[in-house]
Order: sequence, then structure tokens, then C-alpha cells
Amino acid sequence: MRSSRFLVVVGVVGMLMLSGIVFAADKAKATFFWAQYDGVTEDYRASLQDAFNKVNPNTQIDIVPVAWDQLKDKLTVSLAGGTPPDISIIGTRWLIEYNDLNQLAEPGKYVAKSTVDDILAGAKEGVVKGKLMGLPVAAGARFMALNNSITKNVPTTMEDLEKYAVQANNPPDHYGLFMVGQKNTELTEFAYYFYAAGGDFFAKKADGSWGKSTVNSPAGIQALTFMNKLANQDKVVEDGYLGMTRIQGHPLFYAGKIGYVMIGAWVESAMKQAGATFPVTYAQIPGFKGHPSTPLIITDSIAFFSGGKNLAAAGKFIDFWYKPEWKGKFDELAGFPPVTKSASSLPAFSSPMYKVMSVAAANAKGWPLIATWDQCQDVLWDAVSKVYLQQATPKAALDEAAAAIDKINNVK
Repeated sequence: MRSSRFLVVVGVVGMLMLSGIVFAADKAKATFFWAQYDGVTEDYRASLQDAFNKVNPNTQIDIVPVAWDQLKDKLTVSLAGGTPPDISIIGTRWLIEYNDLNQLAEPGKYVAKSTVDDILAGAKEGVVKGKLMGLPVAAGARFMALNNSITKNVPTTMEDLEKYAVQANNPPDHYGLFMVGQKNTELTEFAYYFYAAGGDFFAKKADGSWGKSTVNSPAGIQALTFMNKLANQDKVVEDGYLGMTRIQGHPLFYAGKIGYVMIGAWVESAMKQAGATFPVTYAQIPGFKGHPSTPLIITDSIAFFSGGKNLAAAGKFIDFWYKPEWKGKFDELAGFPPVTKSASSLPAFSSPMYKVMSVAAANAKGWPLIATWDQCQDVLWDAVSKVYLQQATPKAALDEAAAAIDKINNVK
């Protein structure tokens, strides 16, 4: 009898253990490649994972930390091996490559509409062929900083900016406006003025893809003509600007030598490190008369991969993470302004700089997502340089650039 009872007990326990194994196997577990940002601690990552898994016992997330400089290689290996993560943080530009290889899934099919609607419109840079294929995870909209020891006039139009920069200019003691002149990997300087004139880099086709280059549109000519006037006629920009990149030139602002600069969220920490003590006002990058403020925004995104095993679980995790108490804390730790409307109202983002950045993000526009963008930028830098050096008029330089860009993209 004892042996029979023992066998029954063992059998019941075995069945329970087996059912537990089956139950565990039935859990939907999603994998998330988590790019590591300065300031975002391991404690935050672990707490987020534990909190989601605790309230969602049947839907689990495995947040895998990956250094940024290793992330692209790790994704390449996992995709080639047929074992992609369900979701991953990526550089937004990578969306084009993954979309062309049919490796992406549309986030809106797995993330709640309320979550997507809570994301600021200006942060939704990850649109490929008319569809939102990447959710913004970190977004930095550019804005204007004023050195109040030089000027307190806040421009509401680009025309105002020119007038105030002329008034603030007193070289070599200080200069009215910061400008980048050396060709480098960033085309932000032209984008600031181009977007302020209502410009777009490309025409859009009916299917949402990019068509012919429109850099030689009236907006492009207005922008480059204005930039050239500031530099070569008004002479309100720093001496030696033609030999300066952003990294080389911004220390002039931190040192109190520039009145107006178009810049990003790093400005406060950089000023602190430089020992700057002058008062600062933050404002929107203005549009030209008749055009709204349309600042540049640069983003990282979250991609959903079609080969993932538990995309529904991944979507459920995103809904959890994008609640203000979690996503707002991530933005605060990383030093980015919020990408969601709900987090924008949190006390942590009530400082003057964050308030300005939140407004900027709502009105901002990103880079065009096109595979040849690096080549296109190179051509445009040549056009800008020719105008600065008085080797071509803005119209001639941009006409030549537009034709070269269309050739690069095989567009007729």
C-alpha cells in the first residue's frame, strides 16, 4: 500500500512538474536588444524588466544590453542566423536597410494605438514609404541658445535673427551668430535654414517613397542666399568659420564669444564642464516670414523584426515601457527630452531648456530616410562651400547639386 501511495504521489508530482514545464513553455517571451546609453543605469534596465515580468506572468521580456558600437554587428549576425530579436533599438537610418531586406514588421500592428498616439508627431522620424516602421526611443530636437550677456532679443523670424545678430556682433570680442563652415559628416547648418524656409530635400512619390531632389527649390535658394549673406555680407559669424566643425566651434559659445547658436541638449552639460557663468535663454529656431518654426530633430528608433518569435509580447512590453513613469525616467537618465506627450508634463522636464525642446520636438522634422543620404549630404556640402567661397551663386550651386543627387538616386 505504501508503495502504491508513493507511486501515486510521485505520479501526481510528476504531472504537476510536467504541467509546470508546459506552462513555462507557453509563456510568450520576447527579446529586446537594448542599446546602452550614457546615464541609463543597469539598475534601471533590470528594474524595468522585472517590473514588466512581474505584472505580466504570461508575457515576459528579456532585455539584452548591447554596447552601441557592437549593436549593428550583433543584429547582422542574429538576422543572418535566423534568430533576430523581436525588437531592438537602432539608429533610425538603419530602417532603410532592414526594410529593403524585408526584415521589419510594422510596429502599429503590435503596439496599442494609444501608445503610438502619445508619441510626439515631430519625433516620428522612422517613416519608410509612408509607414511608421520605427518608434522613436530617443529624440533630440535642435533649438536656439542666446548668451544673455551679449543679447536678450529673442527672434521670432529668421529676418529678426539677422537683425539681432548684426546688433550683437562686436568682433573680435564676440560674434553675433555661430555658423559651421567646414565640410563634415553633418549637414545640420543647411537644414536649419532650409527647414525654416519650408523646404524638403526630396519630392514624395504617391507610394510615399522619395523622388527628385528639391534642394534647388525656392526654399533652398532662400536658405543658402541667407546663409551666405550672414557670413559674407553681414559678417556676423565667427572668424575662421570655414575651418570649423560643430565640435570645434561650439566651445566659442561656451566661452561667451557667441550671441546666438543653434544647438542640442548637450549644451547645458557642455557649458557646465567649460565653466560658463553667463545667463542663457533658450528659444525656438525661427522660420522665415510666412513659415512656422520647423527645427531639425535627430532620433534613434525601436524596430520590430518580422522574424521575431513573440512580436505580440514585444508590443505589450512597449505599451508598458512607454508609460510616463518608465519612459520619462529613461529620457531623464539619458538626458533626452521626452518623445511622448504624457512624459513631457513630468516635473523632471520642467526646466526652461526641456520646455523649449518639447515644443521643438512637436514641430520638428528629421532627415529624409534614403539609403544614399551620406552621398547626398556630400554633394550638398560642396554646394554650400562653393557659395561661401564665392565660386557659384546659390541657384547655380543648388541646381548642380540637385542634378547630381538625382543621378546618385537614378531619378529622372
